[in-house]
Amino acid sequence: MNTENNNISVPFQWSGTVCAITVVTLIILIGTGFYLEAKIWPEGMLWLKYLLITVISGTILIGLEYMPIRLKADNEKITVSRLFGSLKIPVDRIIETRILQESDISDSIRLFGSGGLFGFLGLFKNTNLGKYTMYATDLNHLLFIRTRNKKYVFSCSRSKELLEYIDLRLKHNCAK
Repeated sequence: MNTENNNISVPFQWSGTVCAITVVTLIILIGTGFYLEAKIWPEGMLWLKYLLITVISGTILIGLEYMPIRLKADNEKITVSRLFGSLKIPVDRIIETRILQESDISDSIRLFGSGGLFGFLGLFKNTNLGKYTMYATDLNHLLFIRTRNKKYVFSCSRSKELLEYIDLRLKHNCAK
């Protein structure tokens, strides 16, 4: 964990499950793409070939776009660095932070997103948390953050240290 310049930076670590789901799914998708490209298509069906290849390519690219790389926190914000862009949560909007267990999200339903390809990413819902956005690559180390209008679940290998850091920032901001 990097604590230089009064900030914390923790890389997302992938669990064996996320690695396996990602590798198997990519093999299937890429293999299907090559099969579709190699197959001889009738003239009237070429549109279907290109549609399927576009859907496969889009699935991979969108998954890569949302794949979390690093979780950072400083005095002003918490940032989820993704391959393309980042998600920023202002610290002054945080109402609650806590550690979650995998059982806290076990009955979740994925409303939109990925259930293992490049992580558990997107919008989820369950009876305990309601609707929440999740960026998790290891369900054994979960951190819950609630703002005034959104709920987030992140995986973080050092969630207790990050939680303490965020709570310290919240107390520091309240004292101002």
